[in-house]
Order: sequence, then structure tokens, then C-alpha cells
Amino acid sequence: MTAGRRVDPVQILARVGDTEPDAGGNEEAYQEWLYLARAAGWEVAESTGFREPRDGGTECGLVTVEGLAYRVHYGPRARLDLAEGAPVLGYAAWAEPVRDDDRPGAGA
Repeated sequence: MTAGRRVDPVQILARVGDTEPDAGGNEEAYQEWLYLARAAGWEVAESTGFREPRDGGTECGLVTVEGLAYRVHYGPRARLDLAEGAPVLGYAAWAEPVRDDDRPGAGA
């Protein structure tokens, strides 16, 4: 896949689970996002690797995608259409870029 045709990392959405989080879903979601990003042609390095989200947050890891830092999240994000036709949010993994001034150790 050529670099110009790759899906942007923020557009990669790994659907993991349904409307309830899977057992062990955080780590599974993190690994699934990494797999999809690499399959899309991105060079991904695990900065901190997987970690359990704290304080009810959704962040489950920090990665570097070709020099830019991204936080990988897991939580309700993907729209699902259940049998009755009612749209609900299902669990998924996604990544958001980390601003330079928001990186760990940036203020040191």
C-alpha cells in the first residue's frame, strides 16, 4: 500500500465487543488497533505498550506512528444498529494524536 493511500491513524476504528466491554477488552482492543494500523501500512512503535485505563478513562496505551505520538483509547465509540433498528454505541478502539506540549515529560 502506498503512503499516499493510507487511511489516517485517527480514522482507524477497531470494533471490539458489542454494547458491553469484552472481558479483557482493553488489551484486546489495544492490540487490535495496532494490528489494523500496521495492516494499513503504518510503522507503529509501542511507546509505553498496553496499560489499564485509570480513573474511568479510556486511554489504554501510547504509540508512535512514524514519529508522531498517539494515545490509543477503548470505550463506547462505534455505532451499532440492534435488531429493533435502534442505533446504540458499541465498544471500539481508536487513536488520537498527542500534542507536543501534552507528551509525557514535555514540561521537564
